[in-house]
Amino acid sequence: MTGNFQGAFTDGSEALQKIKQMSAAADFMGNGSLEVNRYESEIYDCVVRSGPALQRFKAKPATGHPHRYFEQTAIGTAVWSDPRVITTTASGPTRIEQACFIKCLTNQTNLSLFDIDVTRQQGQYTGLESKDIQDAVNAILKLEAAAVWNGNDTALNAPTTTQYMGILNQILATSTIANGASIVDGLKAAVAGMVARTDFEVNPTAIYLNPILGDYIDREAKAQRIDLSEMEVTAGVKVKAINTQAGILPLIPDKFIPSSTASAYGFSAPAAGLKNYFAVIVTEDAVEMPFIDGGTGNPKPRIFQLGLLAGLQGQYVAVHFNAVLVKGASYSHQVVCVVRP
Repeated sequence: MTGNFQGAFTDGSEALQKIKQMSAAADFMGNGSLEVNRYESEIYDCVVRSGPALQRFKAKPATGHPHRYFEQTAIGTAVWSDPRVITTTASGPTRIEQACFIKCLTNQTNLSLFDIDVTRQQGQYTGLESKDIQDAVNAILKLEAAAVWNGNDTALNAPTTTQYMGILNQILATSTIANGASIVDGLKAAVAGMVARTDFEVNPTAIYLNPILGDYIDREAKAQRIDLSEMEVTAGVKVKAINTQAGILPLIPDKFIPSSTASAYGFSAPAAGLKNYFAVIVTEDAVEMPFIDGGTGNPKPRIFQLGLLAGLQGQYVAVHFNAVLVKGASYSHQVVCVVRP
């Protein structure tokens, strides 16, 4: 019987491999010494979980599915008249009905009861269970942080994909800064053009940009001895800022704003050896993220425990119903394409 037992593992089976691994688990065995594996109790973790835009754009309860609102694009027209013979023509405001369909983001994680119990009993990685459940939510926030800029849907009121219609696809006003032209001057000119409009009151509040583009601006400022200001954009986070006709605007680096070597977002492909980098001049009060939460007022993703599955695995599902909506897409914001190597 002993021979049969040993023979059962002579075919390189998975069980035999596990036994060999366990026997080799000690780092060193010797007289008066037995060294075993030990690990740091902290898991090194600097994985990206969100982006700065999500911390600054407003979240508000959606009116329904779709989320609906009105946008006023004009007021009545006044005319000059003879003061003794007053003549006029009736006119009124122009309002447009707008709609935005809500999107769904979700993530799931399954936790084995046995493995959780083993980890708890070892006592080394306390809190690991709650961390992994929280990261199911963080995975949604990371996906949102990217899609808020480059989600591939093509219409707010007639969805063609399950993703957001990203801000870069929604904004209609665009301009280009050619390779070799001043980036700072180009951004200031774009802001001035927005503020100078006489049909809309436009007051942009921030410029979001690809971090590499931010580095190009730093180099230009250093070379031309331009003094860039600093502003705090979130608690404890300061960024560079430039003086514009709309005041001092922060240059907020966002790693999820893409660069491109192909035609994208209404811009043609750059020449060989160059890239299109994007800076987004934003009126932040006009960017909203309507959400559905059942009326609790919670704008964050929610997590649900769906009970135990076969094998006593706990199933946790995170879900978020929301969208990103740019109001005044043709005048309150602008995408600036900067061509650089």
